[in-house]
Amino acid sequence: MKKLLYIFILSVLSLSIWSCGKMKSIEKGEETQAEIEAAMMDGRSAAREFINKTWNDSIELQNHLLEARTQRIPYDTVDKPHCRAAFDSAFVSTIRTVRPDIAKALEKK
Repeated sequence: MKKLLYIFILSVLSLSIWSCGKMKSIEKGEETQAEIEAAMMDGRSAAREFINKTWNDSIELQNHLLEARTQRIPYDTVDKPHCRAAFDSAFVSTIRTVRPDIAKALEKK
């Protein structure tokens, strides 16, 4: 009977240690769906701000593009490749959808 109690206690302890280690790896290394969706929303927002600005020449266009690029910095400073990809994808698709003429001008450069 004592052996069964010891086995039970050891199994509970090992499961709790394993689950704590698993939670840390999720927190540090993996991106959640909510983080990816937030990055997509940030990308769309940056694209809307970029689209609504006016410019007279290509240098102004590049400056506005750099301003929009600064909104991606939080995803560059941490190791979240899926968030970076979601931001970029949402940014480009928003520009292509709303202002295809700007998208074509950017693709040429």
